[in-house]
Amino acid sequence: MGSRRSVARTALLASISAAAASAVLGAPGAALAQATAAEQVDEVVVTGTRRAGVTLTESSTPVDVVSGETLQRQGASDLNDALKTTVVSLNVQKFVAQDASAFVRPFSLRGLPPDQTLVLVNGKRRHRSAVVQITNQPLAAGAQGSDLSSIPAIAVDRIEVLRDGAAAQYGSDAIAGVINFQLKRANEGITAIARYGQFYEGDGEDYNLQLNAGLPLTEEGFFNLSAELSSSAKTSRGQQRPDAQTLINAGNTAVPVPAQRWGAPKVDAARLFFNAELPATAQVTAYAFGNFGQASAESDFFYRPLSRADVFASVPLTNLPGGPRFSFTSRFPGGFAPIFRSNMLDMSLTAGAKGEALGGLRYDFSAGLAQNEIEFKLDNTVNPSLGPDSPSSFRAGELQQREARLNADFVYPLETGMFAEPLNVAFGAEYRRETFEIKPGEPASYQAGRFASLTDPDTGRIIGLAVGSSGFPGYTPASAGSFSRSNWATYLDLETEVVDKLTLGAAIRYEDFSDFGSTFNWKLTGRYELFDGFAIRGSVNTGFRAPTPGQSNISDVATNIDPLTGGLLLIATRPPTDPIAQFYGAKPLKEEESRNWAVGAVLDVGGWVLTADYFNIEVEDRIALTSRITITAADRAALAARGTPAGDLQSVRFFGNFFDTETEGLDVVLSRSWTTDMGKLGLTAAANYTKSKVTNLRDPRAVDRERRIEIGHFNPRWRGNVAGTWESGRWNVLLRANYYGKWIDAVPNATPTALSFDQEFGAEWLVDAEVSYQATEQLSIAVGADNLLDAYPDKDRRQAQINNGIVYPQFSPFGFNGGFYYVRLTGKF
Repeated sequence: MGSRRSVARTALLASISAAAASAVLGAPGAALAQATAAEQVDEVVVTGTRRAGVTLTESSTPVDVVSGETLQRQGASDLNDALKTTVVSLNVQKFVAQDASAFVRPFSLRGLPPDQTLVLVNGKRRHRSAVVQITNQPLAAGAQGSDLSSIPAIAVDRIEVLRDGAAAQYGSDAIAGVINFQLKRANEGITAIARYGQFYEGDGEDYNLQLNAGLPLTEEGFFNLSAELSSSAKTSRGQQRPDAQTLINAGNTAVPVPAQRWGAPKVDAARLFFNAELPATAQVTAYAFGNFGQASAESDFFYRPLSRADVFASVPLTNLPGGPRFSFTSRFPGGFAPIFRSNMLDMSLTAGAKGEALGGLRYDFSAGLAQNEIEFKLDNTVNPSLGPDSPSSFRAGELQQREARLNADFVYPLETGMFAEPLNVAFGAEYRRETFEIKPGEPASYQAGRFASLTDPDTGRIIGLAVGSSGFPGYTPASAGSFSRSNWATYLDLETEVVDKLTLGAAIRYEDFSDFGSTFNWKLTGRYELFDGFAIRGSVNTGFRAPTPGQSNISDVATNIDPLTGGLLLIATRPPTDPIAQFYGAKPLKEEESRNWAVGAVLDVGGWVLTADYFNIEVEDRIALTSRITITAADRAALAARGTPAGDLQSVRFFGNFFDTETEGLDVVLSRSWTTDMGKLGLTAAANYTKSKVTNLRDPRAVDRERRIEIGHFNPRWRGNVAGTWESGRWNVLLRANYYGKWIDAVPNATPTALSFDQEFGAEWLVDAEVSYQATEQLSIAVGADNLLDAYPDKDRRQAQINNGIVYPQFSPFGFNGGFYYVRLTGKF
């Protein structure tokens, strides 16, 4: 090993804890350092390598590091938004009127869906959300990933984002990369934070209370507890719908204003995390960590105008001509927009023992249990087919995701005498079982009442009012059920410095699943230091993602907007085993497979740290939903003849392994820190370019013209971030700018017209700023603004969207709520 690296590593190993606590980290891969270059110690990373003491610049694969302090220094109370502003290869949106996606927001790392990124907590697999993303988001449609918002920022000591395929090291889902949340480990001290903020428009009031307490468990152990209470109010950035305004102009005073709200949902949450370690003997340490969280949320669905015949048609109450009649205009004289509510519980517990045996063998045995459940409710709506007997509130059902896990991991530094360092040998085994369960809603939420198909005695025509709670029909007993699968895995991971300045690594993993079979994957990594301060690095690997029980068994009916007509579409999502899906060609799901290669360089000279990494990811047999398949009259007759009638469904879609993609891109990160007479300065700049395209299509129903465009252009291809800090005496200043490049929202299932067309939305810079003052030794106050300059996306110019009250694009990568200011008080005792 070179002398420079030997000295750096010796200093590093002696002060890992201090280094991890002292750095303030910003954009990918580098610290917003508050020390001179001579004082700065490289951050140790534990993600992407199992070799001890590997620093950020010594890693063979690119890793972004974000400190807990950086997460706190912004207005967002949702961890999704906090990560988005610090990791430019990660995108996440705020969805409007998109069913459960408004509550469990799917993220995208390096242009791929959320379930192609593995999420870890303290190096252990984090469980999935119960929500399968089946609404209209091109990059996340069909995904079932983890819910990042369930983790409070105050519980996090640091986050490591591995931007490289790692399925051979960690297992299923690690195609795009790995996000590893390291929880706080302090055994003393209390930190309390109170923050209030709201948008410049005067809405969206956001309250956030956080507490972290470190307690000793004997002299060497700790129990660290974090708690959070948050409340975010709704926002509204739309305009009155033209059809609603017409009613108002005609004198209807019962029309809501606005009739349809376009804005963020209301969210109230309480979250608790703990992390604990207790030395049992001199060689064995017991540990445990886990969480319990509850969140309730409320969003608005599309407005039901009085012209909706399937809701507001006048129906006879008897079979006699001229008899009494009924219409829901008596209950909703100005129309209505259903209110969609969710109650979510999230809980997990991991416990284990780790230590070192004779000969230097390190071991870690652990077990984990987790459950995520979400219950759906609707208010201010009806089941039209029930007529005057319909309630106005419904319990539409519940989804549950339960997981159990057993792990045995070992690491041994093997002295071979052949290499410059001992060969780091890591191996282990894992067993997992997961269950996805659908619980039916109350009968009124899905039942077909007598007004679903009724002959009008006055006209002789068939009257058909819509079936199910309008907006989100409840899960039926036929779609309910509990679906489980199990798998076991074993792996081997080798890494060493083969000769001075050359590090090589290799990993293999075999997994066997009860539902689709086995898979074998491998990974090779390398890093070579060409000269002091400059190194090249690269990796090549295969990966996979197993279809989840949720994807294999989800069944749902959703109401979406038709951008061509402005009307509503009743869309059924059916599992591949469903007879209607099989009528259209559905087949059992199999795993997605990937090939990932990357090459990059690291420059660490004169206090400047520059990294540049190119990546290329090919994914085969991607699991996705088909586009909406219209159920024609001929299909209805054929389905009825087979004994599987389609009912009043207008279209159907289902999961399948339908297409292949190639995603490539470049990440560049630059950082520097200074100490001057004016104070301590830190600077980071990061840029990401990501491009995706469909390379092979097995079923054109899965990738139509719209989706092909949006796979390549729905997220901005260019993202950027520049952040600077200044600290002097009691003052601390942060200035950050995020760049979002151009993106496209395409017209679904249609050829563009003059009124409904693919719209390209322009690039935008968003500037954040914060100034904090240390008033006393214990108390500091900060004032800041996210989107300081009140930037908005281009307006949506498509006529069908405007007819629904839209002003700004609902899929904007940075939202459309405008500027947000906040004040934060922090006490440390």
